[in-house]
Amino acid sequence: MGRDTVNRKRRGAVMMEYVIVGVLIAAACVIGVVVFGRSILYGFDLTGKGATADSAKVKKNQDLTRQQLDVDSQDAKAYHDSMHTGTMSQP
Repeated sequence: MGRDTVNRKRRGAVMMEYVIVGVLIAAACVIGVVVFGRSILYGFDLTGKGATADSAKVKKNQDLTRQQLDVDSQDAKAYHDSMHTGTMSQP
């Protein structure tokens, strides 16, 4: 095996490491958007409605969003528990 062949293999391995790091960074970005997307949307929605000075509408939307977040939290807990016990409870 010549020196040129060894260098090509080494460069290919380094390039593959960069590809793996890039894929992991992209996956982390996607997961971040999925996890925090609703919270970010909620914040922008509340800020936009707060700027209209319609406090009754803002309060109503805030209460509805909190209720939905509570329901989502309960669903997530049920899913978590089902993953650890092997049984899924019906809501």
